[in-house]
Amino acid sequence: MSAVLDGLKAKIHCPMCTRTVDGLAVPEVRLGRTRLRVMPGQKCSRCHASLDAGYVLELMPDSDQSKSGRRAA
Repeated sequence: MSAVLDGLKAKIHCPMCTRTVDGLAVPEVRLGRTRLRVMPGQKCSRCHASLDAGYVLELMPDSDQSKSGRRAA
């Protein structure tokens, strides 16, 4: 059985250029805790360094979810 990794849009801290860039994060479950990790294989859009050692700072709001959650008055 293979798992499909869907990336979530997130702000990621690049350890090389110390800037915040857009990227993809995946949830990781270990010992009953869920954390967000940077999806492997991504490159920083500014310095082109690997983001594998970067930190996920925040998730970006998904435009499809925000539209479906609102009702017209």
